[in-house]
Amino acid sequence: MAAVAKSARVESLAGSGLVAIPSEYIRPESERLNIVDIFKDEKNEEGPQIPIVDFRGLESEDKSERERVYEEVKRAAMEWGVMQVMNHGIDAGVIEELKVAGESFFALPIEEKERYANDQASGKIDGYGSKLANNASGQREWEDYFFHLLYPEEKRNMSVWPRTPSNY
Repeated sequence: MAAVAKSARVESLAGSGLVAIPSEYIRPESERLNIVDIFKDEKNEEGPQIPIVDFRGLESEDKSERERVYEEVKRAAMEWGVMQVMNHGIDAGVIEELKVAGESFFALPIEEKERYANDQASGKIDGYGSKLANNASGQREWEDYFFHLLYPEEKRNMSVWPRTPSNY
C-alpha cells in the first residue's frame, strides 16, 4: 500500500516539538465559546445527547418490540451517525481485549503502523490512516485511525489487519 508521508501523520505532527497548535486546526471562536460546558452538560444530561439504544428488545418475541429497536437504530444512524448500545451481549472481557489491542497498535512505532497504511487515492480505504482534510468549517481534522471494512463480507480484507500486536 502507498504510505502517507510520516510528516503528514497526526502523531508525527504532535511529536514534532510544536509549541502551539497550527492555526488550520483551531476551531472558530463560535465553536469554542461553550466547549468547557460540554462535560458539565453531559454530566447533567443537558444539551445534545448521543442516542442510547437498548438491544434487549431484539430478543423479544413481540415483533413490534423488535421493530421499535430497529427504528431506534435507524434514527440514531441517520441523525447522529453514532449511538451507544446497551444489552448487546458482548462480554466485557472481549471489549477490554479489543481496547488493549487497539491501544497496543497505536503505541507501535510509526514505521510499523505504516506497513498497514491505507491508500485512499487508489480506493483502498481500509487500513491505517490520518484524517488531515478540511472539515465543513474549513478547519483541518486531527486524527490517526485504523479503518476496517467488515460488511458486506466480500469487502472484508484481512490482509490489512495488523500482525502486531499479536492479539489484534
